[in-house]
Amino acid sequence: MNLVITLTFKILILVIIGYIAKIIGIIDDVGKDTLSSLLVNLFLPVSMIASSQQEFDITHLRGVASVALIALIYYIITFLIGRIIARICGMDTNKSAMFILLIAFANTGFVGMSVLTELIGETGTLYGAIYNSVFDILYFSYGISIISSEGRFDRGKIIKNPMIWIAIITTILYVIPYRMPAVMTDSLNLVGNCMMPVSMIIIGAEIANMNIRQVLTDKASYGVSLIRMLIIPSITLGIMKLFNVNYEVMVTATILAAMPSGSLNVIMGQKYNNNAQFAVKVVMQNTIIMIVTLPIFAYLIMR
Repeated sequence: MNLVITLTFKILILVIIGYIAKIIGIIDDVGKDTLSSLLVNLFLPVSMIASSQQEFDITHLRGVASVALIALIYYIITFLIGRIIARICGMDTNKSAMFILLIAFANTGFVGMSVLTELIGETGTLYGAIYNSVFDILYFSYGISIISSEGRFDRGKIIKNPMIWIAIITTILYVIPYRMPAVMTDSLNLVGNCMMPVSMIIIGAEIANMNIRQVLTDKASYGVSLIRMLIIPSITLGIMKLFNVNYEVMVTATILAAMPSGSLNVIMGQKYNNNAQFAVKVVMQNTIIMIVTLPIFAYLIMR
């Protein structure tokens, strides 16, 4: 319980710092984009590599396989749920595609990985890397095929995605008996530890850019938020507890299921001219709701 309270206050304080920094001009849009780039291209990969240097445990290797399988099953189920709901609601092809992406693909990257590392340490980073590899493969195959008019898998995006290769390297470094000198591992950890504060500061800066009233009063977005932020993580946690899944695997699956819809959906919506404005509202609304729902799910996991 103390961990949940501590995490809640950390998130709130860091988000408030980011919000104030944006309001008073310490962080501008260029600075926010630079922080995001640092987070995705430096802090996250370094944190993943650092996680490979923990002591080898065969349980963790089984956990890696379990996380990959759970992630695959999760995405298949959310794809099906999205298609069924879209059909029931009579959505056209374009809106159906965006709806599916918004409920299936969450911000499991820098936000999800940051929270996992905070909750279960280096193991969270290792498991999160594997989970996000499944995300990347499915997003740039199935995801792009339904949102684009071409309807083709983007194999090039998968092969060229550096995060997939870093996840593979991380797993190899974890399995082999060699470990880096302590001074190098400590240095990598110092860089990787920037993930949590920077990610939450970015969220605070994003919120400062919003018309919060407009975001929170958009009724259509609440349908996605209900599924994305409450129903999906609740079902995930229930299944994990029902099958008595390993604690660290359960934390990984549930926390990443409780993340807000990913901003990548907005980018792809703009690229393919597919409901980008709706995606912006959903992502922003989800992000605000996360400040309340994430600590709740963290608490439920620990019960």
